[in-house]
Amino acid sequence: MKTFLFLFAFILLTSCATQTSFNDFYQTNQKEADFSLGLNSSLISSFLSDEEYEEIKPLLKKAKHVRILVFSENSDNMSKKFDKFISKSTFDEMVKIKDDNDKVNVFTLEEKNKIKEVVVEVRSDDDFVLLGLKTNLSEDDIAKLIKD
Repeated sequence: MKTFLFLFAFILLTSCATQTSFNDFYQTNQKEADFSLGLNSSLISSFLSDEEYEEIKPLLKKAKHVRILVFSENSDNMSKKFDKFISKSTFDEMVKIKDDNDKVNVFTLEEKNKIKEVVVEVRSDDDFVLLGLKTNLSEDDIAKLIKD
């Protein structure tokens, strides 16, 4: 019985360790940020114009909350910390865009054919910005977003 409990605990801890949430990174590094913001997705519409809101409305319907971190003074150090976080997590890189010295990466965390988290990383010469979005998107939702 002890062997069974040990094996069960090991499997449980291992599976939890691989599903690292962006929220963990956010909580750990929020004090280092020059600006940080955590919002319920229903509040995002108050920061957008009607036109902008209509464009992302389908995404926000499937979102739970948004976390934003902006680093300026220690952007290189935080960029390295984030790279380490991503490499140890189960996030997949979905999109990579580079324009001169600006870079944008989009990472997703999937579970049971649903995208549970989306993290957007933006690097420029002076700034490092992270946006994390907790979602429940299916492949059909993604196809609709891309189509529109």
